[in-house]
Amino acid sequence: MAPELAAIEPVNILLVDDQPGKLLTYEVILDGLDATLIKATTAEEALTALLKNDIAVILMDVCMPDLDGFELAAMIRDHPRHEKTAVIFISAVRLETDDLLKGYRTGAVDYVSVPVVPEILKAKVQIFVELFRKSRQLDALNAELEERVKQRTEQLQASHAALQESEERLRLASEAAKLATFEYDPKTQMLQWSANISDVLHRNVPERQTFDDFMELIHDDDRETVRNYVRTTNYSDTTAELEFRVTSARGISWILARGRALNTGEEDTLRVLGTFLDITERKSAESHQQLLMAELDHRVKNILANVAAIARLSSSNAVSVPSFASALDGRIHAMSSAHDLLRQSSWTGVDLHELVQGALAPFRSRSNNDIVVDGDRIRLTSKFGQSMALVLHELVTNAVKHGALSVPGGKVSVGWSRISMPEGEKIAFSWEERGGPVCMKPARNGFGLAVIRSAASECGGVAEMTFAPDGFQFNFHGELSSRTQMVGTRHIAIVPKSRAPLLAANMPETSSCRILLVEDEALIAMQLKLDLEAEGHTVVGPYAQLSEALRAAADSNFDIALIDINLGADNSAPIAEILDRKNIPFAFTTGYNDLVFLPPRLREYPHLTKPYNPADVKDLVKMLAYRTGQHDAADAADQVA
Repeated sequence: MAPELAAIEPVNILLVDDQPGKLLTYEVILDGLDATLIKATTAEEALTALLKNDIAVILMDVCMPDLDGFELAAMIRDHPRHEKTAVIFISAVRLETDDLLKGYRTGAVDYVSVPVVPEILKAKVQIFVELFRKSRQLDALNAELEERVKQRTEQLQASHAALQESEERLRLASEAAKLATFEYDPKTQMLQWSANISDVLHRNVPERQTFDDFMELIHDDDRETVRNYVRTTNYSDTTAELEFRVTSARGISWILARGRALNTGEEDTLRVLGTFLDITERKSAESHQQLLMAELDHRVKNILANVAAIARLSSSNAVSVPSFASALDGRIHAMSSAHDLLRQSSWTGVDLHELVQGALAPFRSRSNNDIVVDGDRIRLTSKFGQSMALVLHELVTNAVKHGALSVPGGKVSVGWSRISMPEGEKIAFSWEERGGPVCMKPARNGFGLAVIRSAASECGGVAEMTFAPDGFQFNFHGELSSRTQMVGTRHIAIVPKSRAPLLAANMPETSSCRILLVEDEALIAMQLKLDLEAEGHTVVGPYAQLSEALRAAADSNFDIALIDINLGADNSAPIAEILDRKNIPFAFTTGYNDLVFLPPRLREYPHLTKPYNPADVKDLVKMLAYRTGQHDAADAADQVA
């Protein structure tokens, strides 16, 4: 604090006179006071300066044409901000006593007669400047002291409130915990209980009983342990704990005992004081947790075993390291998608329709082919659902590489149904390809065939594969009554060519474009901006707040947009509405798998799921830029027409 007080604080001095020559004279006289001199030639200029600045001293001419110094001083004194500002009158005429008294009543602190003696004027002004500085420093010290007192008061109040809250929590916790207390006299072998001991032990117990009577309540396997606990506690200097079982009206109850020896001051006299707490529910929860951990360990090992098997089978048929990596990645992702569906249903099963749609969804965006899905809403068990996910992955991957989905005009039909038979319920599943290259039976059985046959065998069914020239066909029949369940009405979904998303690989390369980027995660926005700029694009943004993003969407110049769905507590749907009205192509970026919280008509727009893949970002930008070109061409055609 001392260095701050020692520093010279800059102050302002107001000079008021209607003659500029006098103002210049005062400025020369007061040079060297470490003050800023503010000059005013009229009362209006003086009042304006006072409103804008803190003034330490006012040098004012008594006689001015628009308003005399006495009236101006009175107006200044009426303002609360300047009621204590020092005013020194300078007069070129001799003032009578009444004039002097009038000046003092209006707020003057001194008079200086003309001709002015420079040294006297400067000394008087310097005194009031120093008084102003000291007053400001004193105000600062008072404010600091008041702030410290306020903070200390708040700390004391907070400490007192915390203490009261702690005491209240302790009281409520003791009541809610249902702790029973005891006192044991080793010399007389007597136990004294609190009144709630019967509630804790769940049986009638007298408030005073012998130690041997109490031992009759202990479970046979724990009696010796309890005896040893009591003997140890008798001579211990620390609190001793023990968990043991007692027989009660509800069967077996677990008790947590805490006790400590207390010397009463009398010769060879000890007491053991402690508490009893019923922990039966906790022990049950621990047992359940151990069971869950064992089940989790079992499932994790099964998953690792499945992954190891997939890796081994994939490597045996791979022709290169890249092909092996690609195949392994696809198969693991297929299992991951099935796990997502199972997790959403708490591992009670998976809807076959959702499983098929999830397997086909990535390939619909890469093909112009019709994909028809027709089947009952059937729920598969979790185990069969994972196997079926791999089957679907192999079927659709082979169709994209070698079958109907590898050429324009190809078609895939996927269907399944429940069949009632005298011997029980069965399910028939079919995959049929048409319009693709000539189909030929492979020279060797690969991983896909192994997966298909394994799934059929696991479910007690039969898989039939037909490699007809006009297209591959897969049929599966199984006795799955115990493995499935009807969950809804029949569902038919047709994906026509006209609605199939455009394939970025089939689009021409685009030149650089301006991209509006809306993303509230700073690191993600930075990385996405760098990726886009590396491709030669110009990024507008990124914007993290809805308000600024709305302004940018309405006013900025850009070609396409990438907008994050969630912006903190806000939703980016209003931004999408603006872009939709302006006919600007855009895509959502999101960490969610669905867009149910968006308006229905916005859910069909492209979206990119986090974490981003640079290749996917590039393809998405390419597609949006291509659509921009289509819009521009359509607008040009309309203008020509």
